[in-house]
Amino acid sequence: MKKFAGLCVQEIVQTYSDTLIRIAVHQTKNMSEAEDIVQEVYMTLMKQKKPFDHEDHLKAWLIKVTFNKCKDYFKSARVKKTVPITEEMSFIAKEEQMVLTEIFELNPKERVIVYLHYYEGYTTAEIANLLGMNVNTIGSKLRRARMKLKIILEEGSTV
Repeated sequence: MKKFAGLCVQEIVQTYSDTLIRIAVHQTKNMSEAEDIVQEVYMTLMKQKKPFDHEDHLKAWLIKVTFNKCKDYFKSARVKKTVPITEEMSFIAKEEQMVLTEIFELNPKERVIVYLHYYEGYTTAEIANLLGMNVNTIGSKLRRARMKLKIILEEGSTV
């Protein structure tokens, strides 16, 4: 049985599937597409020849590949102009669901950064490394996204 960072594939799937599906749902706004993307991520993992130094390296790799597969999804011909947010997201905490619609109003690059920072707990330096961007750029985008979310949430509470 193939192992990655000391974990077998079944352990990896059990440990990381929820995180990867949440990332893909945040990006695609579609549960079935998110599940397909995560399946593609695991297929890519199975083809991976390069060893992982440790479990954090594996997790970062899985997250990065998930974001890349989401980008590929938007480039594909099967994407429609509008994609509905489904009610099939029971795995997402109620608190998270309350701001999910507002987070979806952010542009995809901001959404990625907000998700990684607030939902996965990554620092701006770690996000910069994951996305191959400058740390200052990540900090700026995170600040702008916070301001946008604040405005969106304030507008929603006055309606």
